[in-house]
This record gives sequence, C-alpha cells and structure tokens, in this order.
Amino acid sequence: MRRRRFLRVGTAAGTLGLAGCFGLGGGNSSPPPRKAEVYDSISTNDGAIVVNLTADPTVESRADVDASLALSLGLPVGRAAAAKGGGRGQGATGRGSGGWSSAPHRGGRAIHHGHEDDDDWREEHENEISRYDAAIAVVALGYMGSQEEFSDDPPPAGPLDESQWDERWTDPEPDQQLSMPVEQPGWYRVGSKLRSENGNQGFGWESVDFRVDQSGDGYEVENPWQVSPRL
Repeated sequence: MRRRRFLRVGTAAGTLGLAGCFGLGGGNSSPPPRKAEVYDSISTNDGAIVVNLTADPTVESRADVDASLALSLGLPVGRAAAAKGGGRGQGATGRGSGGWSSAPHRGGRAIHHGHEDDDDWREEHENEISRYDAAIAVVALGYMGSQEEFSDDPPPAGPLDESQWDERWTDPEPDQQLSMPVEQPGWYRVGSKLRSENGNQGFGWESVDFRVDQSGDGYEVENPWQVSPRL
C-alpha cells in the first residue's frame, strides 16, 4: 500500500462539493450529526482521488472550550443558528443509491444517520452549541471495499484502523490539495482528526465515505456520505 505520499494536482475534474459535515445519530431525542467545514471538494482527476481542504476549517461542539475561541454567528457565545428545511428523508444506513437518495442531504451530501427533525433538536439546544475554528491534525485516505461488499450493510462509522489507511498526511495546511491514485473502484473513506486552534481540545474525526466508479477511461466520485460524531 502507498503511505504518507503527497501529490499536488492541478484543476480537478468531476468535483463534488463537500463543504460541510457528515453524521451519526439524529432524531429529536438524540443529538444530530454535528456540522463542520473540512473538505471543500472530493473529486477524481487523471486516475487519482483529489481532496481539497477548506481554507477555514470550523466545527460545532458542545464541549466546554474556551469561550474566546467561539466564532461570532450574530448570536451570543454558546449559541448556534439553526437552519430550517435543509434536509430530506428520514435517514438511511445503506450505502447503495437508494439509501443515498432517501437520506437527508446537505450541500449535495447524504447525512449518515441524519433525520428530518434534526433542526428541531438544534433549536431546543441552541444555547449549548458553539462553532469553533479548528486545526486539522491528520488527514487519512483509505480503500474500504467493493460496491457489492457494502451494498446492504455499510462499513462502521469513524476512522479506519491505522493499518487500513492507504495515505496519511500530518498537519496539512489549510486549503491544501491532497491526492492518492485510485487502487480500484469501490468505497473509500477520507477522515480528518480535528483539534482546537490552541490545541487544548480534541474534536475527533470528520469523515466522508464515497464511491469511486469507472467512467469511460477514468473514474468519478458518486454518493458521498458525511459521517460525523453526534453533537
């Protein structure tokens, strides 16, 4: 397997916007998937998977973090604005096209274990939620398996085992572009380990699962799923 390899790639083709976050959980009785800004896009170009990191990574949290680090959202510190009407569907765990289509979406991504009433939960708990600037400590990318293997049962959420990552980058720069050659069509995961800018608070992993399909002489990214911890 290729490891700790960095490639700079020019204009990427077949880009899917992925600025946002992905999730586990949902429903008005459970915290919904948190929101985060980590990946501007995930695409394919010249036989490679290309990941563009956002220039200003942020993450929602209910953790007790230094209030001075909270971003101003036009609300008092400790509150976050809830956007109504952003999702659709009741959530899905299957990673096939049917599951992706029926799950709630945000910005073109299916929210893993998201629910239509997640915004209601946010409104009820808005005093507990803050959004913080985040630093990306690690980005890792790995192949998980074929489309057939995960057509009914998805891979477990969260980071892969250390040995399963095919590429790994430590302390990447914001707005950096990372690339890995496509090993074969199937399901891949990109994950980022986040922390506060001052390094005192860890925010866990933000991941995107996506399928790479053959398209003519190249590849394309399909069915991106955002996979996040609950708030």
